[in-house]
Amino acid sequence: MSRIDDLLAELAPSGVTHRQLGEVAEYSPSRVDAAILDSTTFVGVDSLLPNKAGRVPAAYSPNTDRLTSYKPGDILIGNIRPYLKKIWLADNSGGCSGDVLCLRIKSSFGGQVEPDFLFYLLSSDRFFHFDMKHAKGAKMPRGDKAAILTFEIPLPPLEVQREIVRILDQFTQLEAELKAALPI
Repeated sequence: MSRIDDLLAELAPSGVTHRQLGEVAEYSPSRVDAAILDSTTFVGVDSLLPNKAGRVPAAYSPNTDRLTSYKPGDILIGNIRPYLKKIWLADNSGGCSGDVLCLRIKSSFGGQVEPDFLFYLLSSDRFFHFDMKHAKGAKMPRGDKAAILTFEIPLPPLEVQREIVRILDQFTQLEAELKAALPI
């Protein structure tokens, strides 16, 4: 048995519960003034990289005065053309454009869900397939904000979440090292 299997047998002997994303997380309700943002704190859909590759500094300034604010641990998802798989786990605070969804773990689940674990769940092809299935529009499909909140996620005990994150972080690091070592 693997360490995860052992943890599940010990900590969740009757199985892992599943919840809809909207029970666990919400869209950020807070706002920030665009005037205080710069290229490192403003996130537009163009600054999110395809294929779950994170983000780069913004190349343009916000075009509205007030934006959705984000903070460390929030998950930002590009809402235009979900098939591009643009997603980032925030490591700083700032504001994002209306084309970027900002998901925040609800305070009532703060001790039950690791942000990194939720990020890995929402980085999955399963999530992006679900998002595209419910997207609206043909040329520039847009994710359906209400439908996204119905996405079902497993909610194992925190120790299991941490072990899954540890393994996935290791795998991600090894994958990056391999890509760096191989000629393009």
